[in-house]
Amino acid sequence: MLEEMIHNIWIAKDTGECLYHRRYNDDINVDENLITSFLSAIEIFAQNVDSGCEQLETKRYKFVYAQTDNTVTVACIDKQDDDTYIKKEVETIQNEFKSRFSKMLENWNGRVELFNTMNEFVDKRLSSFNSILGSFKNKKLELNEMIIKQKPKLKLSPQQEKVISLIRYKGTATLQDICKWMKLTEPDAEIAAKSLLHNNIIREVTSA
Repeated sequence: MLEEMIHNIWIAKDTGECLYHRRYNDDINVDENLITSFLSAIEIFAQNVDSGCEQLETKRYKFVYAQTDNTVTVACIDKQDDDTYIKKEVETIQNEFKSRFSKMLENWNGRVELFNTMNEFVDKRLSSFNSILGSFKNKKLELNEMIIKQKPKLKLSPQQEKVISLIRYKGTATLQDICKWMKLTEPDAEIAAKSLLHNNIIREVTSA
């Protein structure tokens, strides 16, 4: 069962020093300056051979990047999770950090506690990725008709198309229904449904 999507987020100077770190669980508990030095070095290397790094993958995780001219923001999510929407949030966080602190960074004195005022903003942006879905497989899902009528300009995966198709046909469907009728594995069905929920294309059926 996929519960927490994001594990950590870091903002580092392009020289590797960690400016900001927010940990959402203890799966990755490495010194933040050590990991940001490594992640920044990967970005510098990628800029030298290409146009920068968009993501880095290990056996278990994806590290999703956004960068400006002097900072790098990186979020760590599970490898099987859809990175499309977290990428947008990482970029939003990066832009907010830049708007708040770009002037300060020109003469930065090394004090990282100054950047903790980002906590509320970051937590709010990432709250939907960290919500525990509980007994998600038994929840009934329905289409959000108001969003569907607006024809959102999202590139849907084949799995997401199958989720929408079944819910449109049946009216409501659970994750188990989606797996059974659309021949999807539970992880694939949950990743697809979770992304659709995040974008408000589908929603949980509220109790009468």
